[in-house]
Amino acid sequence: MKLNTGAKNLSIKKTLIVVTALLFIIVTVLVGSYVVVGELKEQLHQNLEDVANQNAVALGNKIQSNYLLLEGLSDKMHGVTPETIEETLQSFTPFIDDYELKRFAFCFPDGTSYSTDGGAADLSYRDFFKRGMEGKATISGVLSDALEESHGLVNVMTIPIFDDNGNVEGVFGLTYNTQTFNNSLQIDCFEGRGYSCAINEEGQIMVAMGSDIPQLSENIFTDILGRDSRNDETIEQLQEYMSSMTSGGGQLYRSDCNYYYCTPVELMQGDVIWYMLTIIPANVLENRAEPIQHSLYAMVTIVAVFIFIGMALLIMLSRDQRKQMLKFAYEDPLTKGDNYARFIINMERRRKNQGYLVAMDITNFSNIIIAAGKAAGDTMICDVWKILVSELADDEIAAHVRDDIYIMFITASDNDSLLDRLRQISAKIDKRAKEIQVKGIHARYGIYYMNGSEELQDAYVKVRMAREHARMQKEQRYEFYNEIDYEKKLQDEQLEERFEESLAESDFEVWYQPKYGAISGEIVGSEALVRWREKDGSLISPGRFIPLFEKNGMIAKLDEYMFRTVVGQQAKWQAEGRKIYPVSINLSRASLYYADVFERYSSILQESGIKPEYIQLEVTESTMEGKKDIRRLLEQFRSIGIQILMDDFGTGYSSLSTLNMRCFDTLKLDKSLIDHIGDKNGDILLCYVIDMGHKLELHITAEGVENNEQLEFLQKNKCDDIQGYLFAKPMPSGEFEQLLTA
Repeated sequence: MKLNTGAKNLSIKKTLIVVTALLFIIVTVLVGSYVVVGELKEQLHQNLEDVANQNAVALGNKIQSNYLLLEGLSDKMHGVTPETIEETLQSFTPFIDDYELKRFAFCFPDGTSYSTDGGAADLSYRDFFKRGMEGKATISGVLSDALEESHGLVNVMTIPIFDDNGNVEGVFGLTYNTQTFNNSLQIDCFEGRGYSCAINEEGQIMVAMGSDIPQLSENIFTDILGRDSRNDETIEQLQEYMSSMTSGGGQLYRSDCNYYYCTPVELMQGDVIWYMLTIIPANVLENRAEPIQHSLYAMVTIVAVFIFIGMALLIMLSRDQRKQMLKFAYEDPLTKGDNYARFIINMERRRKNQGYLVAMDITNFSNIIIAAGKAAGDTMICDVWKILVSELADDEIAAHVRDDIYIMFITASDNDSLLDRLRQISAKIDKRAKEIQVKGIHARYGIYYMNGSEELQDAYVKVRMAREHARMQKEQRYEFYNEIDYEKKLQDEQLEERFEESLAESDFEVWYQPKYGAISGEIVGSEALVRWREKDGSLISPGRFIPLFEKNGMIAKLDEYMFRTVVGQQAKWQAEGRKIYPVSINLSRASLYYADVFERYSSILQESGIKPEYIQLEVTESTMEGKKDIRRLLEQFRSIGIQILMDDFGTGYSSLSTLNMRCFDTLKLDKSLIDHIGDKNGDILLCYVIDMGHKLELHITAEGVENNEQLEFLQKNKCDDIQGYLFAKPMPSGEFEQLLTA
């Protein structure tokens, strides 16, 4: 009996031990599960917050770069007029590709918008225009593109332009393709199961990234959350976060439960507020906790180990996610080196350092792609990056901006030391170009010295300007920003200021260069040329002011002045009973861009009473680039009897397709062709050009004829007219009148 009692007691003890052990295991598993799930949930929410903040930083940097670009260019918009706006806007086109934009545009107070695409449109109904006229900077929601026939989705960033009295004189802005901008911010998070979107104050989705992303045209409140009644409290909570501009998280429902975190993003110096909303499905937490829970159920002795492993994996995963985020944010996908965003951060750490900011690109880089393909171009970009990295010192940095564009910060002791190092870089790049057997490839540099007090974005604008100057140099491959010819720029500004006054006071004179029949040697017409008379009687060279006025658009007014003056002179000579001959007048590209140029010119001619056959218009082939309806415009002039002359044929733009447009009456052979008379190849080419022109029923005029050998060749090949110093130089109207009288 005692044995049975002892056995029973032992069994009870064992049972108690087992039960206690089981209870311990159950409690341990439950507590461990609770702790693990709690830790996972906390870590998940922390990761969610980190990802949301990182997305907000990436978005803010992207928008800030565009805003700083607008601010940097805004000074050029003061005082623009409809006559000068297109030329001003065209000077901004180099920034479009660099910043992945669609266009720049400027709206005058009446709502008329001009853009780098060309043409004008009324945008007075757009909210961003109205806000701009109220003196507010803004970024629009997703809009249908009013300036493009396909009406793609775009966003518009605008800032007001104030005059000296503080009044808004227009709205300046840039447009970026919504999808392109959205794609540039795509960041994978939470193993591809998380997604994010940026919304404005109305809840409209501005940017969307990740998996299962909503559409850019949707509204987070009405189109996403409003479909599920369980989101009523979520909507109120989100609106409270947004109204108070605070960060916070919670739960929302899109068929299943999701966790979200919302954080405000201040854009454009705080004038615009977006909100970054990062979301992950709740089952992400369940999937992460399940393996650990199963392990706890199986063996309590390894609970701690599994918890440790789980936590370690979670930490590693978090670190990997952070590294992945940094990789996407700061690593160039092609070179695997630093991108411009990382360069900005690195420069912030060197804010007080002095050194040279150097912008570099590869001249004729497209030749590599044309000759060897895109893969060879990508390889060249990576090879150039390796060259730059190998040439930099430890305290120097570089970044691949995009395409063939790079940026560097170099701490050379002086200009000569810097140039020596840039020559070493150029030599290695030249050697690499020779290896791939593509000619014309070399580096060009824009340079700006930073004394430690400038903002990077301001310095970058300057160094880009210097690089563009360097691209225009034939021999020199670099340009210091401080060495750009500001004296010439000042002289150009003075000429621009004097233009209207000189036009009103008739300081612009019409000179005539006669044209002679190749066989008869008699006057058959003339070309009207402009001269600018100074108050002291001296002349300003046309080569000095015509390119300037072509660039700023003033040439259109000068063209009309010349046309009106020549027509008036012809009418005067005719009224005096003199014999008059056809006079050709140059029509520039800028004049062709005015929609009513035909109406204005034909009205002037009609008022004068001069027959159209006594007035001709000269246009160069290059003026037709970018003007799709040029043929129709020229045909309008021809329909009233004005002949059209193609000027400077043979200067590099000439193409048979232009001749085939059949909208010209006369072909004027450029002096560069005439100068090769006597050279075998030059003779053959000129002979065929004249013969081809005659077969196309074109009248042929030779310019720049200076000796008898050229004249005899042209006579032999049946050239129709001659113009050049052999017969007569350009002369004032008084001397030309005497020549006609004689």
